[in-house]
Amino acid sequence: MTDSSRTYPRDDLLIEPVDLAAQLGSDDILIIDCDAAEVSIGRPHIPGAVQMQIHPYLRDVETNKGVLPPEQATEILSGMGVGNGRRVICYDSQGGVLAARTWWVLWYYGYENTAVLNGGLIAWVAEGYPLEKEWQPLRPGDFVAAPIPERITNCDLILPQLGSSDFVTLDVRSDLEWSGKPLAQNNQREGHIPGTVHIEWKHFMDWDDNARFKPASEIAAMLESNGVTRGKAVAPY
Repeated sequence: MTDSSRTYPRDDLLIEPVDLAAQLGSDDILIIDCDAAEVSIGRPHIPGAVQMQIHPYLRDVETNKGVLPPEQATEILSGMGVGNGRRVICYDSQGGVLAARTWWVLWYYGYENTAVLNGGLIAWVAEGYPLEKEWQPLRPGDFVAAPIPERITNCDLILPQLGSSDFVTLDVRSDLEWSGKPLAQNNQREGHIPGTVHIEWKHFMDWDDNARFKPASEIAAMLESNGVTRGKAVAPY
C-alpha cells in the first residue's frame, strides 16, 4: 500500500492507480502504453490504453537521433489521440523511464495536460486493477507540436557552462553506460560529460512500493547530497 504521507511539489504530474481506475472509460483522458510495441503486444494492458506507435524514445524517425521534430510529433502524437483537451496519462512496465520520456516530449512541445502513472503497470497489476488484451481503435486528436526552446538543451549551451558553480549536468544512464566501458549498451562514445553528476534513474524509484517515485523529500536529499542543489540550472541526460 502506498504511504499516504507521500506528497510531491507538483503532484499534478503524477496520478495514482486508484485515481486512474476511477476514470477508466472517460472521454476526457488518453492513456498511452509507452512500452515498445514488441513488449506491449504480448501482454495485457490498462483498459482503453493506446499502444505506442513508434520507438518509445520518440526519436526522429528518419535519423533515429534526438527527439521527434515538430512535424513528426504532430502527426504521430495527434494520430495516437493527443489533443482535444484530453488529459494524457503515460505508463510503462519498466519503472517509469519510458513514460517519463513521453511526458517530457509532450511537455517540450507544449502539451502540459499530461501525467505519469505512479508505479506504472507494475503498481497497477500489484494492486489488482483490471487489464484487457485487445487494443481500442485510435481516436485522433488535434495536437500541434509547438516547441518551447528553454525545455531542451544542446552542446552549444552546455559547453560554455561546464565548471560553473551554478550549473550541473546530471547523467541518469546506467552505471555501465556512465563508466564508459566499451560493452555499455547504447553508448555512441565511451565516457561521460566532464564534471557530471551520476545518479542512475533507477535510484529515483521506490522498488519496494511497486516502482513508484520515492518521496520528494528523499529525492531532494539524494540530489542535494550529490551537489544538485536548488538554484542551479540542471541539464539531465
